[in-house]
Parts: sequence; C-alpha cells; structure tokens
Amino acid sequence: MPKQQSSFDLKHIEETAAVQTSGVLDHLNLPPAFIDFLRKHQRTIWIVAAVIATVVTIVSLYGSYRNYTLTKASEAYDQALLREGEQKKEALQLVVADYGSTPFAIWSRVELAHMDQAAGALKEALEQLTAINSELKASSLLKPLVLVNLGGLYEQDGQLQQAIGVYQELKTLQGFEADALSSLGRVYESQQNREQAIAMYQQYLGLTAKQSTVPQQDTPVRAMVRASLNRLQR
Repeated sequence: MPKQQSSFDLKHIEETAAVQTSGVLDHLNLPPAFIDFLRKHQRTIWIVAAVIATVVTIVSLYGSYRNYTLTKASEAYDQALLREGEQKKEALQLVVADYGSTPFAIWSRVELAHMDQAAGALKEALEQLTAINSELKASSLLKPLVLVNLGGLYEQDGQLQQAIGVYQELKTLQGFEADALSSLGRVYESQQNREQAIAMYQQYLGLTAKQSTVPQQDTPVRAMVRASLNRLQR
C-alpha cells in the first residue's frame, strides 16, 4: 500500500503552494517579468515566509509563557510575604529558585536581605544586596531601592567609606540626587569631615529649593538638614 503523504510534509506544502501561487499570479495582472521572478524564486519565498511565520509563532508562545510565569511568580511572592520566620524565608528562597528570571526573584532576595539585617546578620545582608546591585542595570526601577538599603547597611555596620561609594552611585540616578546628597552629608558628618558635610547639605538645600513648589516651607528632611548645617557652621 503506497505511503499516504502527510498534509504537513514540507514537499507537499511547497507543491500545493506552487500550484496555488501559479493560479493566483495569472489573475493579478502583474508585469510578466515580475511573475517570472516570483515563479523562479517561489521556493525561496515560501521558505522565508515559513520561517517568518515560525518566528512569529515562537515569539507569541514565549510571550504567553512569560506572562504565565510572571503571574505564578507574583502569586508565590505574595504568598511568601504572608508567612513568618523560617517558613517565610524558605518560601522566598523557593521564589528565587523557581522564578529566577523574574523581578519577583530579585524582590525576594531583597526581602531575604532585610530578614538577615533584622536578625543581626549584617554580613550576609551586605553580601546579598551587593550581589543584587552588581546585577542590576542603572535603568532598573529596583536600583535606587537596593542602593538606599545597601548604603544604610554599610552605615549600620560602620563601613562609612563604602557607604559613601554607594551614595555616590545613587547620586548619578535621575530623581535620587537629593536623597544621595542628604545621605552623603550625614556620612561625612559621622566621619567628622566638616567641609564635605557642609558642601553636601548646601547642595541638598539648593537642589530641593528648586524642586519645591513652596520654597519657603521646609519638609521634615529639609528642616533636619538645615539644622545640621547650622550646627556645623557655628
């Protein structure tokens, strides 16, 4: 019994397409030279079309898979935050292990660092946040959050020079210059570096005055910075 040709066989598709194409071309009123070109290269044209269709299908399937993964990761992360103690830690670690390619894995790692910090394990927390920071691009929305936390940890651990380096990096991110300046002023003041602290506080007050819609009114942070500046200038 002769083997039945599959409808999905490439050769069968090409032969069918060639017949259909030939018939269609005859009714399109195209220039004869153009029709000859299409007939001469129809195999290549159909292969390219098939490749494009395959790529579109793959991209579409990947998009669906990515959305599904993000949804599952979000659910796992939310559930982990509802837990306490070791159960919370284990659940967050599972989010990192199972959904490492999603933002929820990074948020889980940040939360794990916070848990280490709360437990007094500053070394582990610093290692975690340092690793995360090295992986994040400057354009990442998580970058400022990680830098603020990392700088605070360095301050808490008494590593003031490292904290300065972190806040200098934060200062390069648009929208976070003021936060970086006030933090730098605080760290320089802790180092008893009076001139640098005054410079940072003055830059902070100048920047935030330009940003404020009501310059004559101080925010709580501006009031604290102004008080520190006045103390240093006595």
